[in-house]
Amino acid sequence: MENYYSKPFHEIQGLDEIRLGKVDTGLGIGVESFDNHIKWKQGQFNMVNGHDNVGKTDVLLWYFVCMSKIHGKKHLIYSSENTVRSQVFKIFNFWTGKRLDKDYTIDDKGFQHTLNEISDYFEFIPNNKRYTAYDILDIASKKHHDGLLVDPFNSLMTETSNKHQEDYDICANLRIFGEQNNTNVFVNAHLVTQAARNRYPKDHIYEGHLSAPEKADTEGGQKFANRADDFWTIHRMTQHSERWNIGELHVRKVKETITGGCVTPRDKPIELRWVNHCAYFINNQNPLQKTYDKEPEQLDLIPKTEQHQKMNKMSTGYDEADDLPF
Repeated sequence: MENYYSKPFHEIQGLDEIRLGKVDTGLGIGVESFDNHIKWKQGQFNMVNGHDNVGKTDVLLWYFVCMSKIHGKKHLIYSSENTVRSQVFKIFNFWTGKRLDKDYTIDDKGFQHTLNEISDYFEFIPNNKRYTAYDILDIASKKHHDGLLVDPFNSLMTETSNKHQEDYDICANLRIFGEQNNTNVFVNAHLVTQAARNRYPKDHIYEGHLSAPEKADTEGGQKFANRADDFWTIHRMTQHSERWNIGELHVRKVKETITGGCVTPRDKPIELRWVNHCAYFINNQNPLQKTYDKEPEQLDLIPKTEQHQKMNKMSTGYDEADDLPF
């Protein structure tokens, strides 16, 4: 007969680790002001919201690149609103700290080598059809990845007429999937219309500009924050003459602070300064700076595997309907 009960002594090892101060914290990127608030924790379910066009996907791809280059993490990405080519373009720029369209026009060797590296760490679910959340989880379950991005949640197909309950169920299953598969799950979400009307008030230093949304401004409401382990808001004042390139990362919720991380003060988000479409600086530090340098003998022009060849095709194949983000 199956035992549905868990007694306190079953968790004694974990409690002992807490008691003795031996709990393993999540992984950081080497920038203190970022790592104090954000830790990469395997098996978590993380929600992210933000206005359109503020760089939500860019920040998440950059973060995944940081985790790949610094900690060797591998990722699976489903993004219904961005072509694979545009995503690889962004990843390439973050990976190298250079512009693919400007700095690699004659560097065939470096171009191919970088694609080979990226293909070792990133895989994509094609967005040429629509999926339910359970389709995505079925695909993700066939091969282990350290990180999974679903972008955005609002594009997933529904299967029932009760959208509210289905959202709760999907979030619960995403969380269970992350825990059972030791995968750090990130879900990006759009906002309700009212959030786009929320502006900084008169006499505020940012008067008239869009303010950062709250957790409950997520399309579908507070239920996403309720289910998530951690919750971020990504924001940017795109029409500000001086701060248009400053991304704000508001950490709204950290469920388990024992393993590291904490919320950011309301008026002091993590600031990510976007430079040349290829790097984010935090307090004038680029966490990927030390990962850029390579000796010439390390470069290999010949694709190593079939996956490398596929990445090369995905990244360079021409599509008139596909816009590169520059």
